[in-house]
Amino acid sequence: MAKKNKMKPRELREAQKKARQLKAAEINNNAIPAIAAMPAAEAAAPAAEKKKSSVKAAGMKSILVSENKMYITSFGKGNSAVLEYEVDNNDYNKTQLSSEDSSNIELGDVDEVNITFSSKHGFGSGVKINTSNPTHRSGESSPVRWDMLGLKSELEKRFFGKTFDDNIHIQLIYNILDIEKMLAVYVTNIVYALNNMLGIKDSESYDDFMGYLSARNTYEVFTHPDKSNLSDKVKGNIKKSSSTFNDLLKTKRLGYFGLEEPKTKDTRVSQAYKKRVYHMLAIVGQIRQSVFHDKSSKLDEDLYSFIDIIDPEYRETLDYLVDERFDSINKGFIQGNKVNISLLIDMMKGYEADDIIRLYYDFIVLKSQKNLGFSIKKLREKMLEEYGFRFKDKQYDSVRSKMYKLMDFLLFCNYYRNDIAAGESLVRKLRFSMTDDEKEGIYADEAAKLWGKFRNDFENIADHMNGDVIKELGKADMDFDEKILDSEKKNASDLLYFSKMIYMLTYFLDGKEINDLLTTLISKFDNIKEFLKIMKSSAVDVECELTAGYKLFNDSQRITNELFIVKNIASMRKPAASAKLTMFRDALTILGIDDKITDDRISEILKLKEKGKGIHGLRNFITNNVIESSRFVYLIKYANAQKIREVAKNEKVVMFVLGGIPDTQIERYYKSCVEFPDMNSSLEAKRSELARMIKNIRFDDFKNVKQQAKGRENVAKERAKAVIGLYLTVMYLLVKNLVNVNARYVIAIHCLERDFGLYKEIIPELASKNLKNDYRILSQTLCELCDKSPNLFLKKNERLRKCVEVDINNADSSMTRKYRNCIAHLTVVRELKEYIGDIRTVDSYFSIYHYVMQRCITKRENDTKQEDKIKYEDDLLKNHGYTKDFVKALNSPFGYNIPRFKNLSIEQLFDRNEYLTEK
Repeated sequence: MAKKNKMKPRELREAQKKARQLKAAEINNNAIPAIAAMPAAEAAAPAAEKKKSSVKAAGMKSILVSENKMYITSFGKGNSAVLEYEVDNNDYNKTQLSSEDSSNIELGDVDEVNITFSSKHGFGSGVKINTSNPTHRSGESSPVRWDMLGLKSELEKRFFGKTFDDNIHIQLIYNILDIEKMLAVYVTNIVYALNNMLGIKDSESYDDFMGYLSARNTYEVFTHPDKSNLSDKVKGNIKKSSSTFNDLLKTKRLGYFGLEEPKTKDTRVSQAYKKRVYHMLAIVGQIRQSVFHDKSSKLDEDLYSFIDIIDPEYRETLDYLVDERFDSINKGFIQGNKVNISLLIDMMKGYEADDIIRLYYDFIVLKSQKNLGFSIKKLREKMLEEYGFRFKDKQYDSVRSKMYKLMDFLLFCNYYRNDIAAGESLVRKLRFSMTDDEKEGIYADEAAKLWGKFRNDFENIADHMNGDVIKELGKADMDFDEKILDSEKKNASDLLYFSKMIYMLTYFLDGKEINDLLTTLISKFDNIKEFLKIMKSSAVDVECELTAGYKLFNDSQRITNELFIVKNIASMRKPAASAKLTMFRDALTILGIDDKITDDRISEILKLKEKGKGIHGLRNFITNNVIESSRFVYLIKYANAQKIREVAKNEKVVMFVLGGIPDTQIERYYKSCVEFPDMNSSLEAKRSELARMIKNIRFDDFKNVKQQAKGRENVAKERAKAVIGLYLTVMYLLVKNLVNVNARYVIAIHCLERDFGLYKEIIPELASKNLKNDYRILSQTLCELCDKSPNLFLKKNERLRKCVEVDINNADSSMTRKYRNCIAHLTVVRELKEYIGDIRTVDSYFSIYHYVMQRCITKRENDTKQEDKIKYEDDLLKNHGYTKDFVKALNSPFGYNIPRFKNLSIEQLFDRNEYLTEK
């Protein structure tokens, strides 16, 4: 074994300096160009932005450390990791673990500071790339870098029952913690939306009835608490929740989530529906309790185990929901898709008909094309963009969706069955790309290869895209038995209850939220699966027995596959028909009609009770352009129709939102919304005119629109549609961005609750403390411990610690408790209309959020005396803008984590890239 070459102190410092310089250069290379500082011509076409580091682009996935060994992995197929090398930390001898066929990187020199390697296949193939040695930090050699919060050992004990001298277990744990942070946000938003749907009391400060729902109670206990052996206090809370639950059902607003009470006189059917809805809401409430409060020590409340422990009636509801969805997909699949299947059987001569049907089911239902690692849709778009001009002709407008679906299916079969190697090669090229421009070029090159292969097939598809052919195929009988698909079809028994529970959550989310939630969950479970595989490998072979509350993650491979299915079958549900009157009320209100309008008047205006041809133009116009808009539904879920209309009258706020919409989109809105547009006017003038239109929008502007219009009337109708679309988009962006800002603070609260429970295990001074009494107690105690603190953020930086102490002293327990509750209940969104008119300058969502938040915190309650004025109240009212020191004081509970505290408290550090723009 070679002897370790120990560096001299000066050499070591020089090597560290070089490593820092290399890292800085890497960061600079990845930085977004400062477009604002460029000349106008350059700003219009900025340099291609790097999306990933050269280390990742070259194929290195991770460097894992276990005691005196380092394990270097590369990217394999999909998200899989290939164990490439084992490195001895004592002498830096290296042993290759991968085979020649599977190896993706070549390891070069390794020393105390740097690791050098090169890619074998893609990015800069053969070029040496440096990355830092994870076992070294600030001149202190250690097998594993210590975590700054000092909680690594406690996290390992919680998840694995013991501590480890490696960085493998903690990385797996961080993926689980990411799942919990994400669910904390989604469930908090769902709970708020459900409470908001009640729409009762002018102050909207009613009790959070979802907070009292518990999956530990059966529906019988919920409806008849007096028959239970619960305490009188609990019985009282249940009765209040039961009464509010019935109020929620009466509003019909659950119809926005696609939940519809059956129209039947059979009380058993009606009660079964109510029971299912109760189960859904109780499970949501239980998840919220699990992720918003530290419940890890109680299996019946733990996020990953409670669903398998509670009463079976809850699991029956999850089975019902999943089977109902699968039944709607599976029932008559062949007959329902016989036109497309017939065309494909006629074209795909090299396939058996049964095989085509199975592949088409896979394509439509299971969507295996989403798992290929590249976009079939983008390939088809590139092909048609460059070569398939005829397919963009207007004659195909009515059948375009069908035509593109068939084209995509042929491309899917090519990579899924015929040319798997080509798909893997494409994935590898995309992985090695550094920028979006490079990716576009790779797709264009691949599209060029495909065009020669599929041109005739695409033209054949287009030739069949006419009404007569489709009608004839629709009439033809299919001689295929649905049993062909028996082995492919899925049902509820194929999924674990955790996956079914995630599916249930999608009932309350829109399409983008569903996609984001499932995509992230799949990624995290996939990562966990890979970590477990590496830990169990013969080369690494470290203990990986999870504790009772986390046994679920032993099935990470299965859950990853199941969540793919959930992602493919879940979709934003259409509003229920039984809720139409409520929806029409909300639609008319958001367009400016007084929300106190009677049901009879709504029916009269929209002719809801009248029958006849051509009299429902206004009703259909409102349905198509308001009620069926996902942005309208989002606004009703998170806001209040009347208040949204009031906020829209604030031109300053509307101009700010319009400022975030790209100029090209503003040009299109201006052209389509303004009756006599002056296209030569400045963009500022165009935005100002659009803001004025939004401010003055009235229902009367639309009541004479003709649905079946021609000529000038059709022009007026299209303009009215554009104005409504712009209005809903602007208000959606405002509300959605404030919800996103709030999400950052929800995560901080979630982490505070979790970390407090962990610190209590190692800090005796916290053992008797209750976070609910004073949310500053954790940061305060860690600051007081100073050098004795396990928290390195505060221990190693006296200046920042003293700053945090100042902010702690500028707050009080009442203020921070109210702040926490306002975050948990999205009070800023609820109270937006009350205070946004007072703000002097609207220049960021951060400033809007914190001004409204600070006004909510300083709001006088009826029993509060005037002398109890909060310290910053005068400045807040005088300056008509948020107070920076007030933000830091309110965020002082997060001061124990300095980076998070700074990012949440300083506007310049708050990640503006998360704000939405209209694209």
